[in-house]
Amino acid sequence: MLISGTVQRVGFRHIIQGIARRHRITGCVKNLEGYDVQIIAEGNSEDLSHFKDEISIQDYPIYVENIDVCEESFTGEYSYFEITRGTPEEELAERFDSAIAIFSRMEKKQDIAIDLGRETVSLQKESLSLQKETLSLQKETLSLQNDTISLQKETLHEVKGIRQDLNKTLTQEIAEVKEELREIRSALIQAGIMRYAHS
Repeated sequence: MLISGTVQRVGFRHIIQGIARRHRITGCVKNLEGYDVQIIAEGNSEDLSHFKDEISIQDYPIYVENIDVCEESFTGEYSYFEITRGTPEEELAERFDSAIAIFSRMEKKQDIAIDLGRETVSLQKESLSLQKETLSLQKETLSLQNDTISLQKETLHEVKGIRQDLNKTLTQEIAEVKEELREIRSALIQAGIMRYAHS
């Protein structure tokens, strides 16, 4: 597969490796000269189809514009899915860019959570307004209050779900940042820029 778009120096290869593992795909991913990425993927047709669908990422800063597929006979050459690395300098630069991309995704998710929080507050204000109106109506009071309580429960359930999803996402993103930082440190040590220090 030849992937074009904004796919280099944004952590794309690392994400592709994770998707490949989930779909039991073997092969490799590597940056090509210029801006494209090449993926060699081996697996059964159903897994390959799911893999192709999932790698079509359009979530800032990654933006896959096109996927050109060339099918060939299965060779069994790969026992797992690997990232083909470039020079230590190129990989170090990519690690920094990947870390920036992860922080960028975290910031975007935090903005979404803040917007959802504001919508929740707005819904709660509307709910209180409805409660005040129901007090003035005798026959419709119970029906409107039940609807309002149901709306509040759904809102609280959604807020709890959002918080749980955000916590899970942030924990995963922080783990990825830590892994990227470990890889950056290792690359710096291998490049002779930093000395190994016992902690």
